[in-house]
Amino acid sequence: MRLLAPAKINLALDVLGRRADGYHQVVMVMQTISLVDTVTVTVNEGDTAIRLAGGTEEAPPDRDNLVYRAAHLLSEAAGLSCGVQIHLEKVIPVAAGLAGGSSDAAATVKAMNRLFGLRWSDIDMEALLARLGSDIPFLVRGGTALATGRGEIVHRLPPAPNFWVVLVKPPFGASTPQVYKALGAPALPEPLPWPEAMTPETTPTGTASQRVMAALQAGDYGALLAALGNDLEQVTLEWHPVLKEIKGQLERLGCDRALMSGSGPTILGFTASEATARSVAAAMNEQWGPQQYRVLTARTLEREEADEWSADCCR
Repeated sequence: MRLLAPAKINLALDVLGRRADGYHQVVMVMQTISLVDTVTVTVNEGDTAIRLAGGTEEAPPDRDNLVYRAAHLLSEAAGLSCGVQIHLEKVIPVAAGLAGGSSDAAATVKAMNRLFGLRWSDIDMEALLARLGSDIPFLVRGGTALATGRGEIVHRLPPAPNFWVVLVKPPFGASTPQVYKALGAPALPEPLPWPEAMTPETTPTGTASQRVMAALQAGDYGALLAALGNDLEQVTLEWHPVLKEIKGQLERLGCDRALMSGSGPTILGFTASEATARSVAAAMNEQWGPQQYRVLTARTLEREEADEWSADCCR
């Protein structure tokens, strides 16, 4: 079975503070895009081993890879008697704030769920994958969603207005734990002043997430642009001033707005026009490509379309 694993971008990322358990309380609006890896899973009859091939030098096919860990976790939880052969084709940049590894892990679990006829629900798979990382549960369903708690509690939202992004990934990464640590978010009181498992209705007012959700409800691309926000951006841009230059250049070349995705370092340029996206990407690649920056384009990808793509792969 061959499934597509789409990248995610952040439309909003609010860090509300540091919890007593050491995790950060966040509220985020995330969106899957048409930049995808491909995960192919084959059942190994009579063999219980999990074998992983493909990947990249930055994401080698070893036991530390999230794909291997997800397959092993599902195999143990479901008591599977057969192993699997997994081949990973990477397109999404690694350590880029795009959750490529997390999406690969989610696709692996979804493929194994179907291959072995487990009939696990989305919620079952999300609960399992939350043990591996906070952003993986969102990628079981993808589309447009609110993620709260430490990122593992997911609520689907109205689909975003169609838009394109130009993605510029520098030749360096950003450590998510280090970025959160440097942010210096204040300790939160106990009990929390709002439900830990927030919903769209209980998301604090004044946050970028709340403003983005209002724009999504209205289907207003202009309001969405104005609402975009990322609390982690200030840290990564301070460490790497070149990212400020890239943000400004994307807007000067024609993008409507630029923002960092996740903990970075990928910078996103937003535009409603495919032609603009491709024109800006070509200009950015001419300058930054020789310096080992990756420049890509993608558009919004909702769950229903992603499922259709994956169904085509399965035929």
